Amino acid sequence: MIDTKLAVAVKALARLGGFREAAAAAGVSPATLSRRISQAEDYAGKRLFERSRNGTTPTDAGQKFLQLLSNLDTAGNAFERGVAALRNEGGDLLAIGCGPLTTRTIISPSLEKLLSEMPELRVRIDVRATKEPLEALRSGRIDIAVCDLTHTPDLSDLEIQVAHRRPVSFWARPEHTIHAEAPVSLDKLFRQPLMAPFLHKHWRATFAEILGGDAQAWELAERLPQIECDDYGMLIDLACRCDIVCGGMPDAFAEHAKLERLKQVATQTEIQWNICFARRRNHSFDSLDVLWRILGEDFGE
Repeated sequence: MIDTKLAVAVKALARLGGFREAAAAAGVSPATLSRRISQAEDYAGKRLFERSRNGTTPTDAGQKFLQLLSNLDTAGNAFERGVAALRNEGGDLLAIGCGPLTTRTIISPSLEKLLSEMPELRVRIDVRATKEPLEALRSGRIDIAVCDLTHTPDLSDLEIQVAHRRPVSFWARPEHTIHAEAPVSLDKLFRQPLMAPFLHKHWRATFAEILGGDAQAWELAERLPQIECDDYGMLIDLACRCDIVCGGMPDAFAEHAKLERLKQVATQTEIQWNICFARRRNHSFDSLDVLWRILGEDFGE
């Protein structure tokens, strides 16, 4: 079975026609994308792209390979939809997919309201930053995704609500020396020991751009952060114990800030987090519709 990273690289290069553009879309450096294309060609045993000064185009073998990838996606999605239907038999179950930054800021208060209206509802929440939530949404493994808008290049089969834009904040112990230098530039901040949930490829591309956008910046961005974990409670606890800056939504740090165990790092500029709520078109049932309404009323633009 082909590595997913190689398949993403092939599809991005075929769609965009240039290594730099495809690398940015895939959230990797151009050198990494080039390496993955070479690995895909080794896997296929054929040259998949013609390279020229004007860009790249798929060869005949490349076109066939792309069709095979499309067939693989279709078969995989059908399998996941079947498994999801089997898993959900026997009761009303609402499956939510989200990243760790949304659990306390959006998911928890929304579920409080939802359960007050539907106290018998069963809910399954898949919290992860390492896999694009829309893959799970389109395949039927989840009913609703709360995610970054960078996850949504194709909206044709989805219903989308855009949430109010919010800034990402950074926190450290009050004794951390970085506070004496505040307000700090994001370039300097990202050169500090940093911890965060697992970074999606688009966040790495954002960090690389802030760090200068050259090969050295990409190399540094691919090593960030020093500590990655989707257990946000553990990250915050560690931030109270060690001099490592932790990034996230301000709500997640409110209790520790009140106890003066953490202090927000003042920065010269902000990174905006573009959140959206997504569900499949024509996919509707009572609990999903209620949660969709709550999200729009409480967090929509």
